[in-house]
Amino acid sequence: MRNILIVLYLMFFGNVFSQSSNQEYFNNAVELYNEGDYKKAIESFLIILENGEHSESLYFNLGNSYYKLNDIANSIFYYEKALQINPRNKDVLNNLSFSQNMLIDKIENLPKNQVVQFLNYISNMLSINQWLYIGILFLYFFVIVFLVFYLSSNSTTKKNFFISSLLFSILAIISISIGVNKYENKKDRIEAIIFENKIDFRSEPNYRSEVLFNLHAGTKVIVLEQLNDWVQIEIKDGNKGWIELQSIKKIE
Repeated sequence: MRNILIVLYLMFFGNVFSQSSNQEYFNNAVELYNEGDYKKAIESFLIILENGEHSESLYFNLGNSYYKLNDIANSIFYYEKALQINPRNKDVLNNLSFSQNMLIDKIENLPKNQVVQFLNYISNMLSINQWLYIGILFLYFFVIVFLVFYLSSNSTTKKNFFISSLLFSILAIISISIGVNKYENKKDRIEAIIFENKIDFRSEPNYRSEVLFNLHAGTKVIVLEQLNDWVQIEIKDGNKGWIELQSIKKIE
């Protein structure tokens, strides 16, 4: 029992110390950023990442620091990481747009019908966790309202609470379904950022194959398949090709 208490004590104070240390690194990094020392600011932010802390604010500040150094690939990468946590962060979306305007490659999206566009818009309003949290909240309301309906003896009250419980159950199912669907899509749809200044996309995973097209650093792509040190990539306009795995960094 005494050993267990010692372990819990060390875990608790170790976590407190880690959080305090990370906050010091973060404050120091922000101060360095404000002084214009973006390289050292990045070093401090990265130490926090190495300590296992991941946050929207941390990724956002890393993106800003890399942007100041004209490192567009890294700035886009970290803005995208921030958006995975909170897709509605207007500051991140705004700064990501600035970075994307500096890209060499201008790729048009494949045309989608209005229904698909609307569904994607709704889905992208929140992150996976946010959709699931909302779904659980609606489920909680459903249980409470249904219990009131079940225990009530007044017919009018029963009718009103039955309709309300039905509404909450539908909202819970929709929210949880969107969250689960986003999670499944994320597993199947691995996004990445190109980090090579210029990379040739080939028809097969070897240097003997035909060059189909080329792209530049900072462009976001989708990883379809990996074969040894090569990955098959798809871009927004539907074109596909093979490049070396080391040329990209996955947004995970």
